[in-house]
Amino acid sequence: MLAGALVVRRLAQYRESVKGRLAARWRPLLTRAALDEGDALLDAAPPKPRHMVHVMEEWNAFQDALRGGGTARLNELARAIGIDMAARRLLRRGGLGARILAIRTLGHLRDPADWRALQGQLVAANALLSFYAAAALIQIDAQRAMPGIALQLAEREEWPGEAIAGLLKEAGTQVTREPIRALIFSLEAAKVPPLLPWLGHADPILANEVGAQLLRGGSEDPRVVAAALLVLLDPAMLAEIRSLAGSPDAEVRKNLAITLGRLGDVHELDLLIALMGDSVWWVRYRAAQSLLRLRGMDSTGLDAMRGRLTDRYARDMLDHVRAEGLPT
Repeated sequence: MLAGALVVRRLAQYRESVKGRLAARWRPLLTRAALDEGDALLDAAPPKPRHMVHVMEEWNAFQDALRGGGTARLNELARAIGIDMAARRLLRRGGLGARILAIRTLGHLRDPADWRALQGQLVAANALLSFYAAAALIQIDAQRAMPGIALQLAEREEWPGEAIAGLLKEAGTQVTREPIRALIFSLEAAKVPPLLPWLGHADPILANEVGAQLLRGGSEDPRVVAAALLVLLDPAMLAEIRSLAGSPDAEVRKNLAITLGRLGDVHELDLLIALMGDSVWWVRYRAAQSLLRLRGMDSTGLDAMRGRLTDRYARDMLDHVRAEGLPT
C-alpha cells in the first residue's frame, strides 16, 4: 500500500510538472495572440497529442477572460494548432470531463459546423453536458438556439438557477423573451413555479409580466400563485392581489405578505395587521417583517400601531421582529 501511494504521488507530481512546463510555454503565446502582439502563429507549433488537453484548458481560460477582438485571434491560433479538431475528437470519444472541455472549446470557436454535435449534447442525460451544450449553442447563434434550450429548461431541474440566469443574459432579452414566455404558458402548472425565481433573476421585467398574467388568469394551483407573487414588480398589481389574504393556502398568504411589504406603503397596514394574526407562524412572521419595510413606516408609527393591536399573537410577532432589527 505504501509503495502504491508513493507511485500515485510521483505520478501526480509528474503531471503537475508537465502542466507547469506547458503553461510556461503557452501562456505567453496565448497572451501575444490575444493582444495581437507579434506573430504568435509563427511560434506556435501544434502540441503533442498527449499535451493537447492541457493546452486546450489554458486556451479556454483565456477565452473565458476575454471579450472583443482577442477572442477571434485566439480562435485563429486554435485552428492553426489543431485545437478545433482535437475538441471534436474528445466530444466523440472522451470521458465526461473531456467532453465538457470539448463543448466549452467548440462554443468559444463559434463554428456553425459544430451545431448538430452540440445539439446532441443538449439532450444528453447528463445535466452538466446539456448545460454546457446550451451555453455553447448560445455562443454560436443565440436566436437559433433559444427554442431548443427553452424546451430543456422545463425538464432540467438540475440546471443551477444562477447559471441559467447567466445563460439568458448572455443570449440577450430580445432573443429570450418570447421563447421563455411561450414555454411558461405551455407547461403544466406543476412545472411553472421552479422557473419563475430564476426568470426573476435573469429578466425581472419579463418575470413581472408573466407573474401578473398568471395571477390575472386566475390559476387554481396555489404553487403557481405563490411563485407568481414573488416576481411582481408593479405596485399597481396590489389592488388585484389583496384578496389572496383569504387564500386557504399558507404559502400564498405568506408570499402575499412579502409582496405587500416589498411593493406597498402604509395603505397596506390594515391587511398586514390581519396577516399578523394568521394561524400559521411563518405568515405572521413575514407580515411583521413587511410592516417594518413599508414605505412611510417609522418607529413612532410602529409604537402607535402596537398599542392598538388586540391580537396577542400579532403583538408577540411584532415584538419578535423588531427585536431582530430591520430586515435586509
